[in-house]
Amino acid sequence: MASYPRIVVEPPGPRAKELIEREKRVIAQGLGVKLFPLVPERGYGALIEDVDGNVFIDFLAGAAAASTGYAHPKLVKAVQEQVEKVQHSMIGYTYSKRAIEVAEILAEKAPVESPKVLFGLSGSDAMDMAMKVARFSTRRPWLIAFIGAYHGQTYGATSIAAFQSSQKRGFSPLVPNVVWVPYPNPYRNVWGINGYDEPDELINRFMDYLESYILAHVVPPDEVGALFAEPIQGDGGIVVPPEGFFRELKKLLDEHGILLVMDEVQTGMGRTGRWFGSEHFRVKPDLLAFGKGVASGMGLSGVIGREELMETTSGSSLLTPAANPVISAAAHATLKIIEEEDLPGNAEKVGAFIMRRLLEMKEEYEVIGDVRGKGLMIGVELVKQDGKPDPELTGKVCWRAFQLGLILPSYGMFGNVTRITPPLVITEELAEKGLEIMERALRDALAGKVTQRVVTWH
Repeated sequence: MASYPRIVVEPPGPRAKELIEREKRVIAQGLGVKLFPLVPERGYGALIEDVDGNVFIDFLAGAAAASTGYAHPKLVKAVQEQVEKVQHSMIGYTYSKRAIEVAEILAEKAPVESPKVLFGLSGSDAMDMAMKVARFSTRRPWLIAFIGAYHGQTYGATSIAAFQSSQKRGFSPLVPNVVWVPYPNPYRNVWGINGYDEPDELINRFMDYLESYILAHVVPPDEVGALFAEPIQGDGGIVVPPEGFFRELKKLLDEHGILLVMDEVQTGMGRTGRWFGSEHFRVKPDLLAFGKGVASGMGLSGVIGREELMETTSGSSLLTPAANPVISAAAHATLKIIEEEDLPGNAEKVGAFIMRRLLEMKEEYEVIGDVRGKGLMIGVELVKQDGKPDPELTGKVCWRAFQLGLILPSYGMFGNVTRITPPLVITEELAEKGLEIMERALRDALAGKVTQRVVTWH
């Protein structure tokens, strides 16, 4: 690790530039938000090498999906062995030993009572499945979701998300009967409450808003099927609610027969130091969506729910490649690696180390307004002197970090949060090097030495 990161040519190098231009000619921009001019060639552990030979420390993990890092030998072996046997069988029509084993592990680990599992391909279609299950099982048409939530890009997931309004432009009509409420962000909320100093007041203000305004005047509670939430808002800026929030919320929802659906696509599989982020808040959701890290980013997702809720119409959640043998082998290997190598424990340990270092930086740099997160899901909010978001500075910090060999994206509702979600196998040594680069990038940006910014959601 002593020689990493390694920049052999200023990124993006000539090969990367060539491929970026080729992509522009054949791939539509709707595919994604290109955060960096990065073209990966290979990876190992928490490092990525690009097509020009530059080696970067990875604080992104492919949107927090590469849970076991890159080229983990147990994952590689499992996938190779399975593809040599049979690469596809349709779980919707036949049975799969590996898929069954994966479902058994997930059912054991999930904080859901008497669970059953449905499989999908991505977090987006997992949210669609959760919407269908919620409406089918309750026979109630209305759904509640949070402002700042990112749930994906399928029509259903887009319909309940409220991360950036641009993601809905031109696509209406979307799925109807959705109401949004503010997320209880302790640092920056619509009530102007310091939720770190007064967490109970923030919780009470939200609960009053939900019960006395939304359920009393906007939508009848007996027609609301479910409330959708991320335990920790991800793309919204790693927003951690007060500890007691979800317990109080669940009590109210239960009174009205409203299901709590937790979107654990990003917070699941050890990312926060627990198997699932809901565990931090001591709440058991009725339905739980998973994805991203469950197969180390190789395209598996799904819903885990209470058995009596999951008996939808036969075939109503059928997707041809879902939990196919190769992906199921990848997921099985991933789950075993997470358990046997105690990656939740590593996330907690290394995450605590990163948080301590960032809090030290916060004391030194006034532009760091907030540091928050759990495990290896950490956000750093950069602000102007008046406390308002500073997306320009954030973009410059992330660009300079990229030049120095660190993949550090900027995002959040206002584009002013740096996202630290590295592979769960990252070591303290490598994390420290990444933080050293981050601090140098911050100093350079504050000194006016950085002219470019990374691209982010807009």
